Formats: sequence, C-alpha cells, structure tokens
Amino acid sequence: MMDKFDVILIRYGEIAVKSKEVRIRMERRLVNNIRSQLTLKGLRDFKVRKEWGRIFLEVGRDLEDYVSVLTNVFGITSVSPCIKLKPEVGEIKREVMKLAREVLKPGDTFEVRVRRAFKGFPLTSKEMEELLGSEVLKGVRGVKVDLEEPDRSLSVEIRREAAYLYYQEFEGPGGLPYGVEGRVVSLISGGTDSTLATWMMMKRGCEVIPVHYDLTPFYGDDAKERLKDVLNWLRKWVPRRRWYVYIIPLGEVHAKLNVDVRYRCLLCKLLMYKVAENLAFKEGAKALVTGESVGQVASQTLDNLYFLTTKVSLPVFRPLIGFDKEEIVRVARKLGLVDITLKKVTACTLYPKARGGRAITHATDEALNIILNGIKSSSFKDLNAVVDYLLSKAKKVYVA
Repeated sequence: MMDKFDVILIRYGEIAVKSKEVRIRMERRLVNNIRSQLTLKGLRDFKVRKEWGRIFLEVGRDLEDYVSVLTNVFGITSVSPCIKLKPEVGEIKREVMKLAREVLKPGDTFEVRVRRAFKGFPLTSKEMEELLGSEVLKGVRGVKVDLEEPDRSLSVEIRREAAYLYYQEFEGPGGLPYGVEGRVVSLISGGTDSTLATWMMMKRGCEVIPVHYDLTPFYGDDAKERLKDVLNWLRKWVPRRRWYVYIIPLGEVHAKLNVDVRYRCLLCKLLMYKVAENLAFKEGAKALVTGESVGQVASQTLDNLYFLTTKVSLPVFRPLIGFDKEEIVRVARKLGLVDITLKKVTACTLYPKARGGRAITHATDEALNIILNGIKSSSFKDLNAVVDYLLSKAKKVYVA
C-alpha cells in the first residue's frame, strides 16, 4: 500500500492572497526554488506540476528524501505524501478503506477530511466526509470518530483531473519564496541572534549575503568552527548553486587602532556597519541585517542603535528587535539551531569588561570624535581609510 504514495501535495500560504500578477510571479519563483533545492541534494527523478492554489510533485522513489528537502523550502507551509486516484466516488471509497486498514489499529480515533476543489464533483465535501467516515467505522474494527484530536486524519483533496488521498502532513517554514524580495547583506557572527535574524530575512523572501568579521587574535578557533557549522545549516535553505560569505579580518585592524577601551565595542560595530554598507552597494543589496535586540548588551542600547543607524545610508533591518533572549532561544530550538549556536566558544577579549573598563551605552557625536581621533593617532588617516583597507582584505568564501 505504502508504495502507492508517489505524489507530494505542496501547500503555500500568503502567496495565495497576493494580487494575481504578484501571485503568478511568486508561484513561479517557488516552483523554481523547489527544483533547485531538490537538484542540489541530488534528487532528479521528479516532475513539478502547478495547479491553482497547489503544487504537485510526482516522484519516482525516495519519498522521504523529497519531503525532507521540501520542508526547508521557504514559501511552503506544509507537504503531504499522496496516493493519486481517479476523481470517482467508488475509487475514493475503496482506497480510503485500504489506507484505513493499513494505518488504523483497534482503539484509535480518526477523522475524515475532504476538500472539494472541483465543484463539479457529484457530492459535497460534507457528504463525502460522512460517507467515508461511515465506511471506515463499519470496515475497521475498534476505531472511533474524534473530530477534535484524532489519532489519525484521513484526508482527500478532489480536483478536476484527480483526487489525492493522504494521512500525513509535514510542516514547512512558510513565508515567501527565497529571493523574491531582492538582496540584503547580513552581519553574522555565528551566534544564535545573528543566525536567526539571517534565517528570518530569508523567510521573508530576501536573498541574503552574509558577512562575517574575523576577530583573530581576539577570539579563538572555536568561534570559526561554529561559524562553519552555522553556514552549513543556513546553506540547506538556499536554492542557489553558488552561495558565499564575505570574511573580513577585523581583528587585524583592531590590533592597529589606538582607541579607548570603553569605545571598542562601538568602534567595532561602526566598522562592521560601514564595511557591510559598502559590500551592499557592490552586491546591489537594499538593506543591512543584524541580530540586535534593544537593551540586550551594551552596544544594543537604543542610543547606540540610533548612533549606528545614522552612520549608514541603507535601512538596517533587525528582525529580533523586540525579542528577549528566552524568546530567541525558543525559536532557535524549534528550528534545531541551538545545538550549533549555543556551543561554548572563547569570548571576545576586546570587550571592555575583559580589559577592566565599561562600554559606552549612550553614544553621541562626542563618542564619534573620540573614535575618529583614536583612528588618526594610528597608521590610518581616517575612518574611510580603515573601511577601504578592510574591503581590500575581504575574502569571498563559497559555502558548499
């Protein structure tokens, strides 16, 4: 019986409420992304077919592998492996009974759900549910109907050309198809916050270009290993044959700058923003993304965030701005991310507290002048010279 499951029904959410023109464009992108992500995983024995409100994937084998990939495709809300049937009452009834005997056991509760997309079908959805539910009750010993919390839900979707029978539904990420909203540059450390913020912008249809700031010698190799793991985790969500990260040797520059320890975090963030802004111009990106949340650490006070935002000309998106740490970890845990991002790594030794100081929490123009004067007293003549140097040292690293 189970080898009859050779079609996967793919559902999408908010795409369906867009205007006709936008919907067609997003559906086309979603179908292309599905093809790309399956192919990247070495899955090629499939055929994609789009109908109004649904996408169907006909597969030859390895059904579970296909489902595993599809649940990482942005824009998909859920998928169900199906048995494809003729849209006839008799055949639907027979196959529902076969499936019920296969998946229900004595003591189980069940429901039957029917979605009649083809209004020319002779029975209504309600009539089909009653008919099929009655047949299952008569034909499978020891089972009961439960419409609230059933052990099993037997579902049928009836369309003009075929009916689809299924009993499983696997959740997808939802959101919009990757790349449909253009490019952004995301500042990513490898920690939970920046990784989750990056993922959330991907979910909103943005093509994300990550930039990582290498703080060697002020942090350890364990942070670099964590970054690799994070990029590999993000990679599975990206329907692109080539995807890369920019690596910027920021630690090398810090070692050359003579800036008061209290202003180090602010200087670090300022350089990150300015370099990311320039990379965004180069890549045709329309915004920057960070994992900042108001008040979480010294550099993320409202005053400091305002200060940093006014020093770049592009919008700065902060998807986690209103989240507290527990909420962030809760979402990351649901995604299976915390085992990677919460790995213990050596703390950055540039942090003022590690050097006997306290970080500035209320940045002003005076703070900027102190930073600029510190830069001038080093081997760099001004802030732009530091940014240009970092850009000249940027490495584009492809993620396999």
